[in-house]
Amino acid sequence: MTSSLASRAFGLLAATTLLLGSAAVTASAAQAAPSAKKYPALIVTQESTQVRLTPGERIRIQLSTNRTTGYSWIAYGGCCTADDANIATISKGAYKAPVTDLVGAPGVTTWTVTAVRPGTTDITIVTRPPGVKNTMQDEQVAMIHLIVMEK
Repeated sequence: MTSSLASRAFGLLAATTLLLGSAAVTASAAQAAPSAKKYPALIVTQESTQVRLTPGERIRIQLSTNRTTGYSWIAYGGCCTADDANIATISKGAYKAPVTDLVGAPGVTTWTVTAVRPGTTDITIVTRPPGVKNTMQDEQVAMIHLIVMEK
C-alpha cells in the first residue's frame, strides 16, 4: 500500500468514534445520562491516542468501510499481563451496510473493546489488501494505547 493510501486510511481513522461505557474520559459521572444508554463520544483526531478505562468498561471503535475496494480493517491487541491474562478483549469486527442504493457507498465496521483487568495494552488497527491471507502486507494505520486502572 502506498503512503498516499495509508494517509487516506488514516483520514478514515481520524473520524473514528470511541463510545465510552459507564465512565467517560471527558465527562464526569454526574454529567453522564442516568440511563447509561447514551454514552459520551470521544472523536479520535490523531493517529495514536490513549484511553483510560476500569474493568468492565467498554469502548467501540467504528470505521468507515468500503467493501467494494477489497481492503479490510483488522483490530487486534488486548494482551497481556505477566501471567498471559488478557487486559482487554476485542470483538470480531461487525460490518453494517449503508442504507442506500448507491454502488460503492461505505458502511461502518464496529469493534467493541472491553477492559478486563488492570494493566496497559495497545489496540492496533491495520488495513489488509484484497486477497491477502497473511500479515506480511498489513499496514498499521493507528494504535490506541489502553490503560485499564483499578476500580
